[in-house]
Amino acid sequence: MVRDLFTFAGFNENTQIVWFTIVYSKEPGALSSIIDFLEAENASILYGNLDNIAQEAGQYSVYTELKKDINPEEFAQKIKSLGVVSEVEYGISEYRMVHSVNFPLYVVGVRGVIARALTIVDIIKTLYQNAPHAEGLLTISGLKGGIHSAKFFKSIMPLDDSNYASVIGELYRGVGWGILEIECDPKTYEGKVIVKDSFIADTYGPSDQPVCAFMSGYFAGYLTDYFGKAISVREVSCKATGKKHCEHIISLAPSGGTGLEYQVRGDTRDKAT
Repeated sequence: MVRDLFTFAGFNENTQIVWFTIVYSKEPGALSSIIDFLEAENASILYGNLDNIAQEAGQYSVYTELKKDINPEEFAQKIKSLGVVSEVEYGISEYRMVHSVNFPLYVVGVRGVIARALTIVDIIKTLYQNAPHAEGLLTISGLKGGIHSAKFFKSIMPLDDSNYASVIGELYRGVGWGILEIECDPKTYEGKVIVKDSFIADTYGPSDQPVCAFMSGYFAGYLTDYFGKAISVREVSCKATGKKHCEHIISLAPSGGTGLEYQVRGDTRDKAT
């Protein structure tokens, strides 16, 4: 997953923010030669990311701060003249706001969008206030997302007991959802997920009940697809209720459950929640 976004604060009339998407060969030292070139040309690197997991060639997306008198098109041609480079695209971040090098943005194999946490939490609150069994609906929605993520990761890399937890942990941190600590016995399928700085709990505000059902479902979907067993995940402690962190308990789904029904839980919430 590549998060090719950045926010540049302030304004300098003597410089310009120019992004480059550089496609390069994966021969040893190729990327280093590109970075060395940028430094030699006094291009201040503000932010960069790599995407070379599932491609024959590497892709380096980089934001640079260049002097105002430098022609970005000519600079791009200089980069392209490097022997290890095959393609170069560029653009100017005129107002130095949030910008995406690649449009549309893709996250975990499908199109993604950037939204304020408040926007997502407002949707969650609306469900809690108006929809019967909102917690179950949110859990199922998360379940589908977690299944998709596991399938995508398995399609581009070996996923096993040594890395499945760190992969989803890196995803959560990368998209700003939270910081994970996962413990799960691959033999009993029992364990827990600690979520630090959950964007849902932090934004939701005080609540007398846990509010991260969507995340519970996401973990359940991810683990269900990975283990090949119906896994249930429930949030038992939530930062929104005054706890230090959010805690989700992992277990095998109750026997006899079919389809997604084992994930639906909870009665209609009090509309004042």
